[in-house]
Amino acid sequence: MKAKIRGRLHGIFYFLVLTGLAPLSFLIFCVANLMRLFSRNIVMQRTDSKNILLTGGKMTKALQLARLLHRSGHKVYLSELEKFRCSGHAFSACIHKFMLLPDLNKGLKSYLNAIRKIVKAKKIDLVIPVASPKVVHFDSDVKKALKDDCQFLHFDMEVLQLLDDKHRLCETASKLGLTAPEVHRIENRKDLDRIDFKQSKKKFILKNLSYDPLNRLDRPLIPFPNQSEYFNKLSFSKTNSWVLQEFIEGTEYCTHSLVHKGKVLLHCCCLSSDFQLRYEHIDHKQIFDWVSSFSKKLSLTGQISFDFIENNKGEIMPIECNPRTHSAVTTFYNSTLLAETYVKPSSLVRHDAITPREDARETYWIYHELFELFSAFSVTRLLEKTKLFAMGKEAIFDVHDPLPFLMVYHWQIPLLLLTAVFNGKKWLRIDFNIGKLVEPGGD
Repeated sequence: MKAKIRGRLHGIFYFLVLTGLAPLSFLIFCVANLMRLFSRNIVMQRTDSKNILLTGGKMTKALQLARLLHRSGHKVYLSELEKFRCSGHAFSACIHKFMLLPDLNKGLKSYLNAIRKIVKAKKIDLVIPVASPKVVHFDSDVKKALKDDCQFLHFDMEVLQLLDDKHRLCETASKLGLTAPEVHRIENRKDLDRIDFKQSKKKFILKNLSYDPLNRLDRPLIPFPNQSEYFNKLSFSKTNSWVLQEFIEGTEYCTHSLVHKGKVLLHCCCLSSDFQLRYEHIDHKQIFDWVSSFSKKLSLTGQISFDFIENNKGEIMPIECNPRTHSAVTTFYNSTLLAETYVKPSSLVRHDAITPREDARETYWIYHELFELFSAFSVTRLLEKTKLFAMGKEAIFDVHDPLPFLMVYHWQIPLLLLTAVFNGKKWLRIDFNIGKLVEPGGD
């Protein structure tokens, strides 16, 4: 009961904060509309325009792809689950129409039928799923079912299951001759007892192979005193297996790549951390070579994202793979090449992968940064945030498409907060990037 009351109070507090900040966003919106009078929005006119369906409409990365595809002359439809019907991206000038899909608890059949209906009614040529971790497997089944109706930029189920499994990913990388951390699959409590941690002299982290948005950061370093009590609290089974992964010290990076028949066509790499919501492309040859080699050896086609750690020896270690769009794609916000890479990957003859432009600025979410600043205020932090706001690029804001900036921060998120207040559901934090509240059983 106390947790429910505390959650509701937090929800009301953040709702009031965002409501109080609405005049600031409205001022930015008005300035953007004035700036539009003096800047030209270039939208290509073409005879080979495609009808494109994007899923994941609550997420900034979906909006970013929609904007780039629209400006390249394509007609973009955006969809999202019913739970997020309040998506601020529905108000984007780059979206031809926003449509709802049934929530996942209604099953694959309902989800598939809804997408099939959109594909046929709107004569969709290409579906680009901007999938959440829970939807990603549904999308593989949908791809198979719609193979004769349209192109579907996603991995087949067999490949998806390999990439989405931290244990199989690292084992496969090692078999391919690539660097990877030591891993062990844990399906019951006895699997942990068989490992001699003292002899190994390595540190490990225990990760659930099922997506857990609430507890995914609760990963103590193993071994540690009284670890048996920690192990006993966890639930292990073949259907709820875990991976014991070697802990790697070093610098963490995240990547987003589009690969086609084993070739990396588009790639970005950014510094990363657990709660960081800032992306700036870094040319990192070793990481690109690792991704390129892995993709080529498995002949991959789809969107693929990795988390890497570069250890003290300079070795690149994959921590996990997310076979879906990464928010680092926001670094392509001013690219004129991304759209054709997605729409006509087989026609590209470029030898080099497309990367973000040299003049692309670091992307960030302004209210995430402001909340972070005032949660632990200091002069140093204030100066650092001021520099970011002056030199970076707000990820949702766009001079030629300013309404989503207003609607995400002061419609989408506040409505989700109010819903949480009324139903008393537990939530951990606001994720402005994904456009949701992180909660147990969430997507």
